[in-house]
Amino acid sequence: MWGYSLFGDVPGDHVPKKMDDCTGTEILDELLGHLGFDDIADEVRATTKVTTVQMPYIDAQFQRRTVADRPLVVPDGAENFAFLGQFVEIPEDVVFTVEYSVRAAMLAVHHHFGVDKKIPAMYHGLSDPKIAWSALRTALA
Repeated sequence: MWGYSLFGDVPGDHVPKKMDDCTGTEILDELLGHLGFDDIADEVRATTKVTTVQMPYIDAQFQRRTVADRPLVVPDGAENFAFLGQFVEIPEDVVFTVEYSVRAAMLAVHHHFGVDKKIPAMYHGLSDPKIAWSALRTALA
């Protein structure tokens, strides 16, 4: 499992220590507390190894922001340039996927070169009633 602490300088809810200063065991304790796994916590601790890594730029995409923080792929009036990658605004899409970066490139190329092909639709799992119901059941279980 891969996890992030977006606010590493804030003490945890279950471990009274800044997450950036926690050992792997303490981070696991924080996670177990959030998940409410008190009944299996001892077994999980005994069978789990946690490696901590500081990656200060990788979570930048997930930081709080407003829509205006990122440029559109093709800003209004742009005639010969576009922005690509993870730090552009693509409404309703999710950053940190290869698809996001590819979609940005496709939007730029289609716009500037007049490509008349459909860009693959975004997957909106929660728009599917079966998926939404499954997610709700899982969240409430």
